[in-house]
Amino acid sequence: MPRIVIVGDRNSGKTTFLGLLYTAQVKSGSDKADDFRFHAAFESLDEISGVFQRLMSGSFPDSATKEGIREITFRLGYRRLGRGIFSRQRSEGWASDSSVAFQLIVVKSFEDDVARHREGSSIADATLRDVIGSDAIVIMVDATKLVVADDAGPQPLGKYDAAMESLLTAIQRSRAHAERTVVHPIFVFSKFDQVDPDALHRANLDRAPPAVRKKGAREAFAKALLDPNLPKTMAKVRARERRGLEFATPSYFFSWVRTDETASSRSEKVRLRRSGPVGWEPDYSSDEYVAFLECIWDIGSHMKV
Repeated sequence: MPRIVIVGDRNSGKTTFLGLLYTAQVKSGSDKADDFRFHAAFESLDEISGVFQRLMSGSFPDSATKEGIREITFRLGYRRLGRGIFSRQRSEGWASDSSVAFQLIVVKSFEDDVARHREGSSIADATLRDVIGSDAIVIMVDATKLVVADDAGPQPLGKYDAAMESLLTAIQRSRAHAERTVVHPIFVFSKFDQVDPDALHRANLDRAPPAVRKKGAREAFAKALLDPNLPKTMAKVRARERRGLEFATPSYFFSWVRTDETASSRSEKVRLRRSGPVGWEPDYSSDEYVAFLECIWDIGSHMKV
């Protein structure tokens, strides 16, 4: 079973990301005519459905909900084998080997764990074991902290960048002689609706990322933001070792959720939009999440070969 770990600094949107991923599966994979289908493991239903219900009621996950989320298991299958969600060619049936089971693991407070790992803590080693044994690593990037290269002063993502470099180095060293020698990095820009427009303008970027189908343009867009903000992480991902573990070509996704301010306080409420003739869903970047599901299914399907 492919293991996918999700890492990010505090309040970077890890739990919300999982909730929206579940939303994309519920809304896009429940009808017979849909192009993919999914099944959440029984032991994962309580936690993930709780996050889903909060989003559907217009609320972000609270601290208690976040604490309850650590590991989600689901099975994902596609009708269009090897063609992708956005292909115009369609297969009428489901192949018997089209589904893949995934284990998604949320790593909390990993910066502290990395620091303890450097000091030789066995507790930290136990906490990071899931990361070291992963097949893909989802690196959450809080878009509200993005700056451009010529900004003076401390970099908001500097500590996170250093911790990520150490984490990726630990994975490489621990997997130097492992049977599986490839890890897939996946960058997810969270809260992209709140990114500083001036930072995008000064980086000569449009307000919105290129469409999901335009992979080359999306890669250039993402690198223009990641290179000045996570330079150590990007250098580690790009480095090519002569032997041992390597990092695959990264994938990039952009997450946003539209919100409204409540009348009684300054807190934000998740905006809902119509989905189908009678349904509702959060107003979010659904195409990005469907494309993410295709990405991890593709990783898993190649592992089965």
